Amino acid sequence: MKRSSRQVALLFFALSLLAGCGYFARQPPLPRRAAIEAAGSEEKFAALIEKADIIYFPNESVTLHSRSDTAWKLLETLRSGGSFAVGSDWSSNESERRSYLEEARKGGAEILALNESKWRAQNDAALSADQFVADRIATYVRTHRNDKVLVFLSRERLGLGEGVPFLVGQKTKARQLILNPRKRSDSGARLLAGR
Repeated sequence: MKRSSRQVALLFFALSLLAGCGYFARQPPLPRRAAIEAAGSEEKFAALIEKADIIYFPNESVTLHSRSDTAWKLLETLRSGGSFAVGSDWSSNESERRSYLEEARKGGAEILALNESKWRAQNDAALSADQFVADRIATYVRTHRNDKVLVFLSRERLGLGEGVPFLVGQKTKARQLILNPRKRSDSGARLLAGR
């Protein structure tokens, strides 16, 4: 009897040591939403894009004049990584943006129309425009689990505590990244990540 209680005590002691060392601890999950500024090395930028399922880019920051602009870099990164989709609420009369979407389509992207005219065409008064967009994105992510989604929306629709990423986060467990490029300040732009 003494021997078995001693063995139980030793087993309990060994398990408590292992548990205390983090043996059973899981790695912390990646944040479901993050916001960054697009400054820093190309490797860090590509690594952040690789970890995300949905990448949001504010319309106000989109410049498509040069292939070295961030939106073009995003497209190149996504092309080299496998299947992806590009969603936007852009109007069809903007030639540079239309060319960008055509280039994405040629690269294998599925194009998701997220503009409010599509929402109005569905005539669903129960859904707000943001809910409509979030539903379209979440539906795509659920049916194309291995694809990445690049979404262009106005900055006001990309709020962390509300807006489209918040609504998508309620519908799916996809990892979301909000790129928040701004003009360089006096202190310099930094790479920011957070929940």
